[in-house]
Amino acid sequence: MESAFIKTCDLTKYFIVGREKITALENVNIEIQRGQICCILGTSGSGKSTLLNMLAGLEKPTTGTVQIGKYRIDRCDESQLAKFRQKFTGFVFQSYNLIPSLTAVENVALPLMFKGIGREEREKQAMEMLKLVGLENRSAHKPSEMSGGQQQRVGIARAFVGNPAVIFADEPTGNLDSRTTKEVMELITGTIRKNNQTMVLVTHDASVAEYADIIFKISDGRVVE
Repeated sequence: MESAFIKTCDLTKYFIVGREKITALENVNIEIQRGQICCILGTSGSGKSTLLNMLAGLEKPTTGTVQIGKYRIDRCDESQLAKFRQKFTGFVFQSYNLIPSLTAVENVALPLMFKGIGREEREKQAMEMLKLVGLENRSAHKPSEMSGGQQQRVGIARAFVGNPAVIFADEPTGNLDSRTTKEVMELITGTIRKNNQTMVLVTHDASVAEYADIIFKISDGRVVE
């Protein structure tokens, strides 16, 4: 069996508040294979978003290691992490995180701009992604002119543009109704399968977790099964 694409070893995170030590994560060991959809399932305050942030290099662990491919994420400095995120990752957020003053196509093209890709090629790739998510006729619309489901589709297009190796999704359906949730999850997982990408999905919703190949349940900062 090939070695895991994403692996943590005894991952621990705690905060000191006054004289109190608050443990957010404790000795978390997970392995995810390339091409898998992994779900981290837990209630609010369980530590699931902290774990996602450490996998993505957005937070540093107190102790323990995070490996993604050849990268030791916990050892990278800020400039190495920025390069890693630009080159290898895409993010889908619960609150969409679109820039209000930009159109749909401009929002989708943003990651490509940071990669130094020219304007014409950026817009071409961004339009292709909007077509994939069924929003090519909304390319000139700003976020305020779109529904929540449409905004999340733009967010998905932005995450997948440039074909990153890993997609991190933090409660991607948290603000959506059940019908839109189903549409969005089928869109995300279908794209992941087609491109043989790897996804780490954080959710509190067991019905969303059913789309995953592997589920880690987390409670009080520990993986419980």
